[in-house]
Amino acid sequence: MSDGIDPETRARVALAVRNALADHGYERLTTAKIADEYEKSEAGLYYHFDTKDEMIAAFLEFSTGRLGEALADLDTDDPERRLRAACEHLFLSPGDEAAGVHVGVMELLSHAPHNETLREPLRALEGATLETLTAIVRDGVERGVFRPVDPRATAAFLLAAGDGSTGFHVALQMDVGEDLRTAWSAYVDSLLAE
Repeated sequence: MSDGIDPETRARVALAVRNALADHGYERLTTAKIADEYEKSEAGLYYHFDTKDEMIAAFLEFSTGRLGEALADLDTDDPERRLRAACEHLFLSPGDEAAGVHVGVMELLSHAPHNETLREPLRALEGATLETLTAIVRDGVERGVFRPVDPRATAAFLLAAGDGSTGFHVALQMDVGEDLRTAWSAYVDSLLAE
């Protein structure tokens, strides 16, 4: 049923899911909690969506490409600065504003193999992030800012490391934030052309 929703309503539902997911996680996420964030009734949500997972899929679709948009807003086209900004987005700390959302997405990723409604939007979300990182690294290689590396492999490594850090640093709140920052910064330094 969610195909005919106007973009403004879809965006409001997506933000409600985002906030509820960040506060409660996937396991405790209910349509009632989404409705509280949406500031309308559960029936209002079900008017547009048939299931909770369709609401979550709308959030994932809304979120796809947001990293690219955020990086496009930077006042620089310098590949090194853009890659460092992307890493700031990927390697969060428990207290960061988006930390709950990242943990929620990590939870969703664990359900993807068994949930067809979520699988494709999650693939699109991770794929868009991978392509954004790949484009930054490719630009840096082509402009001589980065040494000749495989842009996609480099991007995949950073994305996997960032996703992994969400698990043990953000979700479990292990005290490794400075270690991660040092490591990803050193990794970016290692990419720089001599």
